Amino acid sequence: MQDSSLQEMLTKFHQAYSQITVKEDSVSFSTPDRAILEQAQGKALPLVNICPPRVKAENFFAVMEQVAGVIKKFMTDLAVETELIESALPVDPEEREKFVARVFTPGVDILSYLKTDLPPETFIFLLNHTIKPFMRQYAVNVSKYFDPEMWLKGNCPVCGGKPILSLLEKEKGRRYLYCGLCEVQWRFHRLGCPYCTSYESHFFTVEGMEKYRVYYCDQCRGYIKTVDGAKTGGSELKLFWEDINTIQLDVLAMREGYINQQTCPQEPEK
Repeated sequence: MQDSSLQEMLTKFHQAYSQITVKEDSVSFSTPDRAILEQAQGKALPLVNICPPRVKAENFFAVMEQVAGVIKKFMTDLAVETELIESALPVDPEEREKFVARVFTPGVDILSYLKTDLPPETFIFLLNHTIKPFMRQYAVNVSKYFDPEMWLKGNCPVCGGKPILSLLEKEKGRRYLYCGLCEVQWRFHRLGCPYCTSYESHFFTVEGMEKYRVYYCDQCRGYIKTVDGAKTGGSELKLFWEDINTIQLDVLAMREGYINQQTCPQEPEK
């Protein structure tokens, strides 16, 4: 698929997908203890490990059905695999509750739990896009339990995910990372790779897209797209769409042998 066709397909997909929302009371969690929160921050443990979200199975599967419908409409090459996955999902109410509980438990291999040979990439794509609106609401609900200015870690303080984008603040040039799953932003060191221990900083830009930088790391081979706030012309930034609208930068980075680290297994920082 040509880069322009891929961009158009992803834009249409996400325009439809962004209409899928969940109610404020769709996600609950136990109030975390302050002492445990402080210990968790020292160990770079995200809130999902301390007070994991609880989601009702009926709500989760209703959203999954909507996501599957959007995938089948705009990503027709995944339609057959998506239907195969839907047919393999549990039907019994009790099994559905167990399935959803495992989905929101860090470190659980959901695909092996189904005990069915399913296409892993399509399954993960469907699952992540089903989880996302719930994690976004969870992040809103737990926002008072973390300080985005003090986290300074390479993993998301809420869900533990790796950042998909970063932002250089216009006024003071401070750097913020952006989680593609729960959409939380948090402050990070101005220089250095958010995916490993390297403090070297290299980036490239593309003519006609000067407000973006692509930082890359020769140690872990990761890269992260970055929006330069000083070059946005004062327009409102929506990092969700900044990521979608810069797919060509992902293509360029991966052609050079760098890796989208968000798609790799997450390991807590030491």
